[in-house]
Amino acid sequence: MLPSLALLLQPALVAPEPPRAALVELRPGLFSLNGPPSPDLYRLVKQRRITHVIDFRTDAELGPDGALENERIQELGSVYMRFALAEAPPAADFVSIRTLLQGLPPGSRVLVHCATGNRAAAALCPWLVLDRGMAAPEALQACRQAGMHLPRTDEAVRNYLDSR
Repeated sequence: MLPSLALLLQPALVAPEPPRAALVELRPGLFSLNGPPSPDLYRLVKQRRITHVIDFRTDAELGPDGALENERIQELGSVYMRFALAEAPPAADFVSIRTLLQGLPPGSRVLVHCATGNRAAAALCPWLVLDRGMAAPEALQACRQAGMHLPRTDEAVRNYLDSR
């Protein structure tokens, strides 16, 4: 007896699970999530002893669980901050993010994320180069591996670095 057509098509009807975002450690204690946050975020915060979480999503990207992230992060004893960042951040945003990162207490363990990992990684690049002495090519490569993938974002980072 032949299997029914529905059984033959069943694997094609099941949508594959999207890949999970990975945590990329750009420097000791500095992490970027290279994809969208998921419920795993809270486990990672606790497991890696993250002291500060910086969310670069816009209001439109938060979704139904986004508003709860602040509460959940604080319940874990970490500080939650949000800084809505455009796909091609202006220089003033990079200045603000650098100032924010410079002002964190010594020994802070920081995790940054956005909706895709693109802006989160990009936000760190100028700080790595200008404030932590990493060579620009090395920092750009590390941030690309951590999720910076859009040409407009990459160009905004390079323009900012070139202007300094």
